[in-house]
Amino acid sequence: MAPTVRAATVDDIPGIQRVARRGWRETYAFLSEGAVETILDDWYAADELEGPITASENVYLVAEADGIAGYASAAPTANEEAQLYAIYVDPDRWNDGLGTALLDAVRDRLSDLGSRRLRVEVLAENAVGVSFYESRGFERISEREREIGSQTLVEYVYYRDV
Repeated sequence: MAPTVRAATVDDIPGIQRVARRGWRETYAFLSEGAVETILDDWYAADELEGPITASENVYLVAEADGIAGYASAAPTANEEAQLYAIYVDPDRWNDGLGTALLDAVRDRLSDLGSRRLRVEVLAENAVGVSFYESRGFERISEREREIGSQTLVEYVYYRDV
């Protein structure tokens, strides 16, 4: 079934939470289980998701393919730039084109909002994310250290034209 990418609604929160849990556990196995659970509980609580989903200045999308199979969130920042906060796809649907469909839709919406450059940060040990962004034209422009739980990790900063 071909995916449908559309604006997320608050009714999609359970599907977003399910994809986040599956994706984070698969992608971030290098983090402690406690750190992953804390992030999931904090960042993906229904009341934490509702604001970004309903805010008119945000781009929050879901990919439907037999239910919610992926999501993406981004927002314009300043100086014709935008921040990509997340693209996650259910691991059972990796390599089905959902991530690319979400990225393309995010770029289209951000372009309509006047953004010209897109920024994303990815933990260096997130091989899935690094590969995804590098294979889609993102250029690594810097790296920095980031604290997550009790771990100090390297994070890459990428940009690409919208």
